[in-house]
Amino acid sequence: MIAVLILIVIFSGIALITYVDNTTKAGRRAALRGGAPAEALPGSVKVLQEPSALPAPAQETQAPGAGPDLLLPLPEPARTRAWGLLCLMADAQAGQASGGAGDVRTRYLLAQTRDVYLPDTLRAYLGLTEGARKTLAAQGQPPEQLLLEQLALIEDGVREALRHDHAAADRLLTQGRFLRERFGPLALDLRTDPQP
Repeated sequence: MIAVLILIVIFSGIALITYVDNTTKAGRRAALRGGAPAEALPGSVKVLQEPSALPAPAQETQAPGAGPDLLLPLPEPARTRAWGLLCLMADAQAGQASGGAGDVRTRYLLAQTRDVYLPDTLRAYLGLTEGARKTLAAQGQPPEQLLLEQLALIEDGVREALRHDHAAADRLLTQGRFLRERFGPLALDLRTDPQP
């Protein structure tokens, strides 16, 4: 699905560049022939532009997903658990991509967990100030323990979703039982004519 979206973006970009280029060329040709000036044509670009101020620096956007920048600063038991959770989701998604059917809800949950739920949980922990840590500790809820509990909740949810994603295997097992009942040795003995 992501590959299709990437291809759509690439082809849309190529089409947009081609459109802008053709519009610019048409405007220049019209201006050179004595038609309307290039800046008067809709969608055209001025041939000579005055220098403008530098654009504002782009704000840093965070890539979706929990990467090393979020995992490495975690305290050790939580770091190991978060890495394990990422591996579990990557293995499940790789299995679905290589032929495993996987239902839509499970694929959505895995993608959301990887891109939103886990990163948001880790950012909330890493964003704690010293005052917030002291407040939580005073309430008997150490931040590290809360983080481990939240990671356990996410992991349990992912495992539960993956467990329910075995509908295809269940159908195959059911079909096998049906075939054994229908064509098994005992069923064949009942269907054959008794010999004298």
